[in-house]
Amino acid sequence: MASPNQPVADTLPGNLSGQVLRFALVGAAATCTHYLVALISAIYIDLYGANLLGYLAAVTISYFGHQRYSFRVAAEDVSHQRQLPRFVAGSLGGLALSYLLLALMRGWLGAPNWLSLAVAVGLVPVYAFLLNKLWVFRATATQGPQPAARE
Repeated sequence: MASPNQPVADTLPGNLSGQVLRFALVGAAATCTHYLVALISAIYIDLYGANLLGYLAAVTISYFGHQRYSFRVAAEDVSHQRQLPRFVAGSLGGLALSYLLLALMRGWLGAPNWLSLAVAVGLVPVYAFLLNKLWVFRATATQGPQPAARE
């Protein structure tokens, strides 16, 4: 039986549903973290500062959760120098996409708020999953059965 840290396991097409489920679980944990940290922080500081603290906590949960759990990046393939800037850029891109979708739905199409939000909330995670899978946490070219050279 394969170890959960083996990077090869999630490259098989049949394991896509497992990745999607793990991605959703990490996303739910990050969302709850954002809410709870912001809610508790708002007792002591203004709401906007509290929201920023919650967001930063959620991004941290998301980054490490998706790296190690959702996409099961092997320890030797972890590169915060490469992956973290991509993750932050993707996160900001998701925020921009959500605003664009709201503008299109509400502003141009005149859709009600509930439908506009539903479209944004429904499509942005799809964007985030694909971006994280194909770009942020994609397996490196050096990955393979041969052991890494050690000095």
